[in-house]
Amino acid sequence: SSTLSWVRICFYGAPRWVFPVYFAAEMKTGGCLVFLGLLGVCLGIGGTFGTVTDTEADLSGTKSVQMLYVGYPLKLTCNLTSHENTSFKLDWFKDEMKIESNARTKIFQENSSLLIPSPVKEDVGLYKCQTQRGIPNDKPLNMFFNVIYFEMRKMDKSVNVDMEKSIKLECPVEGQPYPVITWKKDDMPIAELINATRITYSPNDKKVPNGTILITNAGWTDRGNYTCVITTLSNTFERFTFIRVKDVYAALWPFIGIVVEVLLLGIIIFIFEKRRAKAEFEESDTDQGNDQ
Repeated sequence: SSTLSWVRICFYGAPRWVFPVYFAAEMKTGGCLVFLGLLGVCLGIGGTFGTVTDTEADLSGTKSVQMLYVGYPLKLTCNLTSHENTSFKLDWFKDEMKIESNARTKIFQENSSLLIPSPVKEDVGLYKCQTQRGIPNDKPLNMFFNVIYFEMRKMDKSVNVDMEKSIKLECPVEGQPYPVITWKKDDMPIAELINATRITYSPNDKKVPNGTILITNAGWTDRGNYTCVITTLSNTFERFTFIRVKDVYAALWPFIGIVVEVLLLGIIIFIFEKRRAKAEFEESDTDQGNDQ
């Protein structure tokens, strides 16, 4: 029979944001079901410091979620020993296709690991390490690594939209496999607050389904907080913005106010000058009468 040598909780720095992924692993050995505790896989995006993405797991047929950081080394490690501390050689597969050690991908039998020094987005997929023939009872054991790519950014803090124009919002996220996107307004499902005939969903610029929402004929009731809810294989995140709906003539009101002020000032000056001229004329007539 075979046993898990160790399970660790790992934490890798990610300057923008970091989040944990938790899962329960199961291992069948000799007909017994063994529950492994908590395994943390720390996920992060971007940053100015390179890190080696490294996951160690047992060969139990379980699946872990592993984040891929473009340009930073990706390392997957399977660690299995027998009661006699005998190590077994492993074969590696990606999406059920066997992987051979080459210039891009390194396989190390001495520590049961696979290393991609400079991964790209296309390296995402389902990886599997499997023991070669020769283990007890000739029953290969395997471990799956679901390698994913995921990145998101902030939305604008607020957006101004003219009355009766369309509201277009894009959820700034990309990933493989595609995350699931849903939309809310003021913490309520958007379809409950806005007529469905006014809403159109489409992929964002990264081709994520439902990543863009278009709301036609904006009105005062469309003002509020809009949130795109991002659900990955392991976590849920939110990005939000505030929509302000403006009157289409709003930009004219300051100008109209200035014009009204000028007109009022002109009328006041006109009336004042007219009264002053009348007073001067009457005073002139009085002086002429006195002279006679």
